[in-house]
Amino acid sequence: MNTKKWVGFAAATAAIVAAQFLPAMGSLSVQGIKTVGLLVAFLIMLVTEALPVVVTSLLFCGLMPILGVTNGLGTALSGYAQPIVFFTLASFGIAAAITTTPLSKRILRALMRAFGNSIETALLAIMICAAIVSSLVSNVPTCAIFMAISLSFVDLYKEEAARRTTARAFMIAVPVASMIGGMMTPAGSSINLLAIAQLESLTGKTITFIQWMCAGIPLTLVMVPLAWFLIIKIYKPVQVSRQEIQNFVNNMDVPDKMGVQEIKVVCLIALMLALWIASSWISTINVMVVAILGCCALFLPGMRILSIDSFLRENSWDAFFLVGTVLSISSAMISNGVSGAIAGALPALQISTAALIVFTALLIFTSLVVIPVATSMIPIMAVPLVAIATGSGSSPALILMAAALCAGNCYLLPLDTVTLITYAKGYYSMTDMAKSTVFLQLAMVALCALWLPVVGRLFGMA
Repeated sequence: MNTKKWVGFAAATAAIVAAQFLPAMGSLSVQGIKTVGLLVAFLIMLVTEALPVVVTSLLFCGLMPILGVTNGLGTALSGYAQPIVFFTLASFGIAAAITTTPLSKRILRALMRAFGNSIETALLAIMICAAIVSSLVSNVPTCAIFMAISLSFVDLYKEEAARRTTARAFMIAVPVASMIGGMMTPAGSSINLLAIAQLESLTGKTITFIQWMCAGIPLTLVMVPLAWFLIIKIYKPVQVSRQEIQNFVNNMDVPDKMGVQEIKVVCLIALMLALWIASSWISTINVMVVAILGCCALFLPGMRILSIDSFLRENSWDAFFLVGTVLSISSAMISNGVSGAIAGALPALQISTAALIVFTALLIFTSLVVIPVATSMIPIMAVPLVAIATGSGSSPALILMAAALCAGNCYLLPLDTVTLITYAKGYYSMTDMAKSTVFLQLAMVALCALWLPVVGRLFGMA
């Protein structure tokens, strides 16, 4: 282990031990304090990467009953029974189907031919393509797909300094575009579906696929070009000739005509999207069920788009185990009174919906600096946010939607699972990303406050 991992392991151990000896505090019971200590230790282990994510996730499931946070292992593993965990698996399967066919490259080639007159517009094409793909599959595989494409593109540069400078812009742009694109539909991010599930659990109300699209697509249409503009102005990619860009496009390994497998993937995704949209009116259609069955269809006789080996290889087991354990800890926080204590600690606000959205967005973005695990934000904050929304007379649906959209844009620092994919390549420092993304997050606060109340009034969510 390196020093960072040893420090993380020691700090996590200290948090767990300290929580065992602390007395009840205010509305927090002894069991609640133990739960908070467990959560703090879990987040420390993730941020410092003291152990692999899968091992950390399993470790803390095992610790929950030992430390008295849950009654037994079955309760500690309850998060893995949530549909969102298996949606995560299905999403990676669908992403693998896209990567095993030339579909994403075909879309990118079309955009590059339309926009690829300069390095700046080539970057815009990649960002648009990443956002489109991310609207239907998880941000993590989308980021991985377009990181690989971007790295092959910057190999056009012969000088190392020019290549690194340009790669910095691309490596920051790809995760940002992937996260922004994930706002467009509920299927674009597990965070979106977590917000809808929490809303249904706490209030009995829901957000339909169409309602989410009407909120998320306009925000994405503004945020992608804004992100592109900030990135090219702040990180300034080095110019290459138009001919070099065209040579790259022409050399992309994309057949002129769509093959049978590619047509099958397009038809399957189109059918899934149609069913997802139909779920806005037909309550028996479940978004997550459609995703799981769509993933299974990839293996059917006559389809055979994926093999089981490629599915297991391409899946992110880190994401699967992380989501399951986060949901288990979040459930313990609710049952042990931690979420209620957070709700009691937050001020009772008698303000307009727009002002409450600003408060929510700033709260989420501030919390992400301390807890840079976006998946954990909604389960932790859902109860207090619904309580505040109800107390102020605002729509809990709009407030949870704002929280999810902001949690999904977790790119102030490269500590989220999406941003870490490109950060690991070493082309930018920990603080480089914030030079552009701090302005993006502030823009997100303003856009949510202006747009979501309008959507709420137009579609009966206010």
